[in-house]
Amino acid sequence: MRRPSFALLLTLTALVLGAAGCSRPQTEVRTLPTGPLNQADYEHAFNVSAAGLAPKYGVGKELPRDAPAARQAERVRALQQLLRVWAGRIAGLQPPAPARRAQARYVAGVRNFAGDLDRARTLLAAGDVKGANRLLESGRVVSARTRADLVAARRAFHALGYDLTDLDSAPVKTA
Repeated sequence: MRRPSFALLLTLTALVLGAAGCSRPQTEVRTLPTGPLNQADYEHAFNVSAAGLAPKYGVGKELPRDAPAARQAERVRALQQLLRVWAGRIAGLQPPAPARRAQARYVAGVRNFAGDLDRARTLLAAGDVKGANRLLESGRVVSARTRADLVAARRAFHALGYDLTDLDSAPVKTA
């Protein structure tokens, strides 16, 4: 079975982020609440926290399969910016006390994933599209630390009964 291309996988990640918490991609970045939140308000804020970020950072549209390495590297850089902004938006939320550790682990995982993508961007900057594809398609782009943070956060949120859209698949599949 042929695996999807690097550009396609990055696009899928961006689309998941762009559609987080809504039935269709949003173009407007939502203002998130400030101050302490109850569980329902936190779930809603978390679920819309990525809305509008994909188009803002230019990663909402698929790159052509034959996009040059430099263009793919630019796309990775934009996705890294998006992930870091999204992590900051989530970190700014104030969940109920029992969910604070889960949130901290999730934010750490998102930030770590943004950093993990440096390896792919370095390969692309050197013109090594095949190497970048192998790195992403194999899942090796995701560090053990990133995966551990995201899995721990997912499990904790599930154990607490939180209904967070795309928790198991954004920014990387952990279920």
